[in-house]
Amino acid sequence: MIKCSFCGYEFDENESKRGCQSCPLNKSCNKYKCPNCGFEIPKEPKLIQLIKKWRKKRNG
Repeated sequence: MIKCSFCGYEFDENESKRGCQSCPLNKSCNKYKCPNCGFEIPKEPKLIQLIKKWRKKRNG
């Protein structure tokens, strides 16, 4: 789940993609678009995702 840092709405990645279908940059964009307010949230870098997974496994 992704939480909008502007309005607090929680949504999944698929719900975010629906709002981006008409955008010409949708294939290369590194943002999630909140379906509630339209705010664009930068995607978390892959390195940060890997570190979070590693810490989660380690802390169990």
